[in-house]
Amino acid sequence: MTLLRKANKILLLVFLLLVISGYTNNGYKSIEEAIQHGGIKYKQIYHQHEVNNGIIVFYENPNGGIDAGIVYKLGDKYKWGFGGGTVPFPTEEAVTWGWVNLDSNAKDAEKQYQLYYGVIKETQISTLHIKHKGSEEYIDKDAEIIKLFDGNRLWFALQDKYIEKYYDGFILTGFNKDGTRVYHFD
Repeated sequence: MTLLRKANKILLLVFLLLVISGYTNNGYKSIEEAIQHGGIKYKQIYHQHEVNNGIIVFYENPNGGIDAGIVYKLGDKYKWGFGGGTVPFPTEEAVTWGWVNLDSNAKDAEKQYQLYYGVIKETQISTLHIKHKGSEEYIDKDAEIIKLFDGNRLWFALQDKYIEKYYDGFILTGFNKDGTRVYHFD
């Protein structure tokens, strides 16, 4: 009988530790907890963008640069989905860019789309337009731009339509406040 009591005490202790740590079957209490329990190391979160079933999070990688990932909403809890795609802070480039496919671990969630993002250093750029080289039906829009620090700005654009196959590249065009093209990447 004492062996059974010891086993019950151990099970109770494990249960209490899980409750105290904030984890339940339904996820974590905060986005930060979900990211940390997903094994992601980061210095700070720069921006959060809400989508249908989650929140896209842009965070500073401990090695420098910005990563992006998705945290799924589970009622009032959160669960880390998938992320990566480090984009460096610009040194000499006017704009840095990268992408991450956020559907990789979306087993039960709606399919997520390709996320393009980067950092704008060039102060003249007030609008950044992105479109696919292969087919404009997947993305052809102005990116959202968020001020970060030291004049750097985060830009990002989520595809309009899910792509099963990859198309060759994209075109970025930056315009100043007067609508004059001041940047082009092809």
